[in-house]
Amino acid sequence: MKPIKQRVSPPRTTGEAGAPAPEPPPVAGAEKRSHRLPDPETLRSWRQGVEWDRKGIHLMSTLLALWTFYVHEPQATVGLAIATLFVLAVDRARLNLRRWGIWMYRTFPFVFRVDERHEFSGASIMMIGATLTSAFFPAGPATAGILCLAWGDSAAALVGQAYSQWRLLRHLRRGRPPRVAAVRKRGNKTLAGTLGCLVVSMIMIGLVIGPRPVIVGLGGLTAALMERWTPGRWDNLTMPLATAGALQYLLTWLS
Repeated sequence: MKPIKQRVSPPRTTGEAGAPAPEPPPVAGAEKRSHRLPDPETLRSWRQGVEWDRKGIHLMSTLLALWTFYVHEPQATVGLAIATLFVLAVDRARLNLRRWGIWMYRTFPFVFRVDERHEFSGASIMMIGATLTSAFFPAGPATAGILCLAWGDSAAALVGQAYSQWRLLRHLRRGRPPRVAAVRKRGNKTLAGTLGCLVVSMIMIGLVIGPRPVIVGLGGLTAALMERWTPGRWDNLTMPLATAGALQYLLTWLS
């Protein structure tokens, strides 16, 4: 009989007394560099961070502004109230009916944020804000306030995300660890985004009110501050109301 050959496993590298070999020491400065890297959960591409679906809904609110401007009261507010009740009913069904909610999340994956899965969406808050603005203020200031929400808020997101992405790419080209994420968390709004909101809001107010620099500047500043200071989706409520209120006060005071 032939002798049975036994497999010999390769020798293991061990330390003293058969203990496993110690792991190689960490590279100097690695811990410090990893601490400077942004949170992976906040890293998204510029296209994902802008949330184009939500911005499309914002821009469609231009139709609400045109409705407010061209339709007389009380028909304008009544029409907005009916549309608001419809949107609230659809949103309520999303929260209460599981299958309906799953269908909406799959069909519109980028419309609903994580914190809106159990609360009313930004579209509902936007409709409430437009309706209250139309009810409380004349057509001119109300239209300007809704336009600031539609275009100024969208400009803040586009400019702010583009600025954050530019900073990230600049750090990567220089071989440095990025100090900021490609897309900042919602609580940290960039100054560039606020300036973008200010400029676009002033343009919108100028189109409605006319070339009145003081009123246009202060109204645009009000819209930009509301966008910057209001948390989450609630700027859909505060931006049109505060902007229309400031414009109405300025028009009354300066007339």
